[in-house]
Amino acid sequence: MTLSAETTFDHFSSLFNELASLEAIQFSSDISASQYLLAYRLVLEHARPGASVLDWGSGEGHFSLFLLEQGFKTTGFTIQSTCKLSEHLSDRFKDQYRLVSDPNAVSELCFADNEFDVVTSIGVLEHVREPGGSEVASLQEIRRILKPGGVFICYHFPNKYSWIEAISQYIEGKYSHTYKYTRKDIRQLLQVSNLELVETNRYGLLPRLVFRKMPDRAFVTECFNAADSALSRLLSGVCQNHYFVARKSIDS
Repeated sequence: MTLSAETTFDHFSSLFNELASLEAIQFSSDISASQYLLAYRLVLEHARPGASVLDWGSGEGHFSLFLLEQGFKTTGFTIQSTCKLSEHLSDRFKDQYRLVSDPNAVSELCFADNEFDVVTSIGVLEHVREPGGSEVASLQEIRRILKPGGVFICYHFPNKYSWIEAISQYIEGKYSHTYKYTRKDIRQLLQVSNLELVETNRYGLLPRLVFRKMPDRAFVTECFNAADSALSRLLSGVCQNHYFVARKSIDS
């Protein structure tokens, strides 16, 4: 499915500009910022208006800002001591946003059963083994805190066969993920965690972060996005990332 009119670069240019002004590192160029357009579409397709959303592993807080601007009641969660944009978000969205910080919540989350309509993971699930957790333990906790029929949206989940990952491990100073995954891995993780796979795909053939310092030109960004979309369909197997959407059974 192609991006709808509500998830185009032009529609979110003001959000990108705001995040750039707040010095969110991924938004220092429009090409880099556009990597999140697909994530925005997934949320808008699978979350009802006004839903309660947990931004699990919120990082700087850029995805929380997107969620808040769309009218979602948003909880940011981090195991870090702070979140770069949390003060800005709290000031701007006083009754709509909260940040929860728990450095000990590697496997167990400090939320009630059936608390959220949606949980998002933007480049988080693949890192849970690093502080001593596991993907299955995290998914089981996410299932617990989701309402019956609630959805989990996982984005930037690294592809085992990514050409970018394959090259990065041989470049000094270039980051490469320790844990990478196949579609079979995704299905097995969800099956063990008792979550239903709704959809999954691979995306992102062209590197974007290398263009963080490139001067912004709308035409160039739109051409880059179109090329990346077309090439990602053509060479899906070696794209950088997977996304997947999973649902908790309505009978749970």
